[in-house]
Amino acid sequence: MRGAQRGLTIVELILVIVIIGVLGALAGPRFFNNQTFAERAYAEELASALRYAQKIAVGSGCRVQVSLGASTYALAQQTAQAGHCNPGDATFPVSVSLPTGQAASGVAPSGVTASPATTFVFDATGGTNLAGDTVISVGTHSLDLRAGSGLVRGPQ
Repeated sequence: MRGAQRGLTIVELILVIVIIGVLGALAGPRFFNNQTFAERAYAEELASALRYAQKIAVGSGCRVQVSLGASTYALAQQTAQAGHCNPGDATFPVSVSLPTGQAASGVAPSGVTASPATTFVFDATGGTNLAGDTVISVGTHSLDLRAGSGLVRGPQ
């Protein structure tokens, strides 16, 4: 008697090749298109910057202005005098600094845009001066900004 044969039949081999082909056709283009990953990364960066602006406003007691353009964002705050901020001061001459000392601002990767372009302020309670909740879109991703609480949800 002969021992058991080991190996693949031709049907099994063809089936494996078909499965690999289908996966390659569906998943392959995603790996060669960097746009999806760039949009997600910028949406995450923007959400982090908004949360940071809120924390700085609450921690310092000084309002923080967020300027959001189609492909840029920047954070600025009021000048504190004698340890206090003037709530009537509408200027924001001081750029918010990150813990590394760099200015809290950013530029979107090529081909990535955010909308709407807007400017708003986080106050010392963490809320914003927006009239209502706002959805900020970055490509196919969105950030939900709650006007009253300043809560940033997303990206989704």
